[in-house]
Amino acid sequence: MSDLMPKGAVWPWWRRCGVVLRKEVVDHLRDRRSIALALIYPLLGPLVVGLLLQLSAESQRGVHITHEITVAARGLDRVPELASFLALNQVELVASWGGEAQGPGKRGRVVLDVPADATPHGPFTVRVLFDANNVTETAIAGRVTELINSYGRQLERQSLVAHGLDPALIQPVTVERVHTGHRLDLSSVLYNLIPPLLIFMIFLGAVYLALDSTVGERERGTLEPLLTAPIRRWELLLGKAGAAFLFTLATVIFNLAAFRLVLGLCSGGALGSEAAPGSGTFLLILVLSLPVMVLAVMVQLVVAAIARTLKEAQIYLGLLPLVPALPGIASAVAPAEPHLWMSSMPVFGQMTTFIRLIAGAPVSWLQVVLSAVITLVSAVLVFWWAARLYEQDRTLIAD
Repeated sequence: MSDLMPKGAVWPWWRRCGVVLRKEVVDHLRDRRSIALALIYPLLGPLVVGLLLQLSAESQRGVHITHEITVAARGLDRVPELASFLALNQVELVASWGGEAQGPGKRGRVVLDVPADATPHGPFTVRVLFDANNVTETAIAGRVTELINSYGRQLERQSLVAHGLDPALIQPVTVERVHTGHRLDLSSVLYNLIPPLLIFMIFLGAVYLALDSTVGERERGTLEPLLTAPIRRWELLLGKAGAAFLFTLATVIFNLAAFRLVLGLCSGGALGSEAAPGSGTFLLILVLSLPVMVLAVMVQLVVAAIARTLKEAQIYLGLLPLVPALPGIASAVAPAEPHLWMSSMPVFGQMTTFIRLIAGAPVSWLQVVLSAVITLVSAVLVFWWAARLYEQDRTLIAD
């Protein structure tokens, strides 16, 4: 540090801060383990969301059956009209499943069992045997049950007409279900997980640098030589904050790029949903998250300055990302309409905006600006707090 700032040199404050920033960046880049973790962590969220998208897609392929299905039938010859109805609706009936005809197996083998006393027009119960732990069997059983119920309603109407009654009398009120959402519920929830995971990464991105540049250097005794350099302590803090901000920004860019790539590969037609959010949406989210990054960096430095040991700081900073992320997860499961009061809450205001951007919903730019201003004001206040801490020798000098 003293080599970079020669004695007698009169530099402006921003240049002195730049020297500290460069020193912290160079020191942090030498730690290959922390750099490797910084590259791995941003990938975890996108990979988890992508895996869930794939699993739900596989599940829904079985649930929405549009092709011909095959089931085994026992005693269906007693009700040939039902057999014909199922055949007309793309249900292939086979006598048995060979050696595995005694019941449903592990490969989507559903069995229909008609009782021995069944008559073509009399009331009877068809048993549908399937393994509820098997997604394919459950989907096939649901489809066959729906068709059998439809056949029962058809017989009911025929019987009423035969007796001179209006079939509408049996059900005077009907309900039509119309899905108006842009996406299926499950895919919408998965997309809404992106904002809280992003906030989690923002508050985790520069944790290692905040730890090492404050409590780590204090324990090693390398902070004391910095105090002999011609630099004010708030300038020292600002340089460290700048370095932490750069690493946080790099982490967020990497995280959003990974989300864009994974969603582009895993979402779409398989889920019956719209295409994944585009690059423009993620770029806008990056810009709107800048105030949150500033606040996150300042909070990290304050926590690291308050902690007396490296282990204590690791505990605090390890839990810190959960605090802003948990409300976002709740919002992802049950999103609420944005209100002006939400904008007065730092981080949470941005979170609600991100969720609406991901969903393709309209955004109130008044709330966006208000959230950014309040978050930046909060960051300035935290910086003032951190500067006060840096003025105390016990913050920078080991006991």
